[in-house]
Amino acid sequence: MYPFRDIILAGLFAVAAALPARSESLPDMATALTAAGAKNWTAANDAAAKSGPLAERLVSWHELRAGRGSFADYLTFARDHADWPGMELLYKRGEATISATTPAQDVIDWFAGHEPQTGAGASALVAALKARDPDAARTEAQRIWTSLPMSAAEETAFLAANGADLANLADARVFMLLDQFEWQAAQQGLSRMTDAARPLAEARIATQARRGGADALILALPEAQRDDAGLAMDRFRWRVQAKMGDLAEELMLERSTSAEALRRPDVWADARADYARAHLRDGEWAKAEAIAAPHFLSPGSEAFADLEFLAGYAALRGGVADRALQHFIHLADGTKGVVSQARAFYWQGRANEAAGKADAARTAFEAGAKLQSTYYGQLAAERIGAPPDPALSVPGRADAALPQWRRSALLENEVFQAGIFAFAAGQPDLGQRFLLHLSESATPEDIARMARVTLEMRYPWHALRLAKRAAAQGAVFPAAYFPLTGLEHEKLDLPAELVMSISRQESEFNHTVSSHVGALGLMQLMPATAQQMAEKTGLHYDRARLTEDPFYNARLGTAYLNTLRERFGPSSALVAAGYNAGPGRSRQWTERFGDIRTETDPVDWVEMIPFDETRNYVMRVTEALPIYRARIAGHPVPPTPTKDLTGDGYVPPPPKPRQTLAEVLTRSNPPPQQGDPLSAAAAAFAETEALAPAPVSAAPVGTRPAPRPDAAASANPAGG
Repeated sequence: MYPFRDIILAGLFAVAAALPARSESLPDMATALTAAGAKNWTAANDAAAKSGPLAERLVSWHELRAGRGSFADYLTFARDHADWPGMELLYKRGEATISATTPAQDVIDWFAGHEPQTGAGASALVAALKARDPDAARTEAQRIWTSLPMSAAEETAFLAANGADLANLADARVFMLLDQFEWQAAQQGLSRMTDAARPLAEARIATQARRGGADALILALPEAQRDDAGLAMDRFRWRVQAKMGDLAEELMLERSTSAEALRRPDVWADARADYARAHLRDGEWAKAEAIAAPHFLSPGSEAFADLEFLAGYAALRGGVADRALQHFIHLADGTKGVVSQARAFYWQGRANEAAGKADAARTAFEAGAKLQSTYYGQLAAERIGAPPDPALSVPGRADAALPQWRRSALLENEVFQAGIFAFAAGQPDLGQRFLLHLSESATPEDIARMARVTLEMRYPWHALRLAKRAAAQGAVFPAAYFPLTGLEHEKLDLPAELVMSISRQESEFNHTVSSHVGALGLMQLMPATAQQMAEKTGLHYDRARLTEDPFYNARLGTAYLNTLRERFGPSSALVAAGYNAGPGRSRQWTERFGDIRTETDPVDWVEMIPFDETRNYVMRVTEALPIYRARIAGHPVPPTPTKDLTGDGYVPPPPKPRQTLAEVLTRSNPPPQQGDPLSAAAAAFAETEALAPAPVSAAPVGTRPAPRPDAAASANPAGG
């Protein structure tokens, strides 16, 4: 009924024809991959033999990952294709085929490039090493015993074969397992532990399993063991899961003296951020900084970036600009993605402003303004009146920035070839798996080449996913990062840039996608909402069309967006938050933090959004608006993020004087009054409460668990 498949296929065949492996027969490869997906191995291998060697390797990859093959098959494939995706499962399946008659050297060769995935594989490796180098075998056995979880049977067999070399490591193994929260596996080793260490392990197991009597076991421990870092980590997780926020914070602050005192700083990070943000929302700046700052995380992770920002933001709100600046400098030094870099530079500018350092502030804002593909980069540009980035807005510049792939070294890369032929054979998800895997070790330029290929094949959602990988390395390629799909030319009774920005965030323009909660298609509509919008607009409701016809989905999604615009005006913050978390949340947060349109600082308001997903959603939608305005208009458009956030020019009744965030927080969080149950109840309630482009140019085709109640996300009618 819809032309999308034919248009996509035209792009696929054009791309596949440019690859070196022209001997492959696409119809036969398609048959082979379909049969492999159905585990019809005879048909898959027959069709692959007709197609060519690449199809044969793809079918072998499927078959070996399914556990079909001899050890010799696994050894040969792993030796020749170690750079393919999904090798962990293939290694695990291969280990199961090692037998007592497998030559020792073959076993050693098998593990030359990777560590054992299973206890059976570990036993085979140590046995093979014993025949060649007993000292190396002993060292490897001890390393495995203190690092690899195993099933009960595997552990028994490994211990029986290597017990003499592991005699003094029983305690170390149990505590290793407990540090990985494998308390059931740890129980298996209790009887082998020393008498001195066993009570601590029993207390940790009881705590991880959330058993009654855990407190008594902890109190019975010697003082030194009660202070054990692993036990503290377990007690913290118990308190978080039990929503004992104050006690969890108390323990966190007590332990946050070193990475060793936390045992695993990453385990504490999510709750640390949630608690810090909760204090920010209450205007408790010093408490927020005290929780966020001593995180002891290594640079480079999302958690590191988030906590350095939160510590700096809290210090800045608390009037300690110099200390805030140091956190924002750490943020810049410890990250490389464009979003984190722009956030660091923007807030460095704000901290320098607060410290009265105008020149340093401008330097920081100028650095941020070079990253106008991001929310914070646009805020920096707006702050100093920087001109729009021509790379994001001048016609032709975005397309030209994507490097050509046809004469690049990628053409000789087998993983790239396998991915492209999988696309061409009607297996786009498989193809994307290969390209995403390749992107993990590729340069930003090669990632951009892969994104260009997927654009030419009419898969903007796959191009966008790849472009995000490049952006995480600090490189932005606008044609793929903000793709034009043809949707921008539809008459949808709303600004095209808003529909594009929402669709980009909802589905990455994948009009076929369904979410785990049942949201469908381009704008991720719940069926009930789509049916209501169909009735409202006079369109016939057809559930199947929601994932078949992106323009149909967009019409219904736009109708729902219009209901939010009628309610909140053009404020991107309130409309996007309402689309993602439900309109009730936008209203609730307006009551709590002030009206972003007229009352409170819009940048601070966004930072106060309690849901991580929704806060990120608002930022990503807002940053996309000026870029799509410029790309659609065909000329530079200055970024105006604060005007977009507030819906500049829209004044809902009654107008109120703009207040600082601190004033709003004081108003919305007054000191508790004794004997006022109605106010207490109200406060408690408030706390709970794709399309595809033609070759690069456009052508139409077809949160983490929260320890506090107000940090948990909710379902919404749009399904976002």
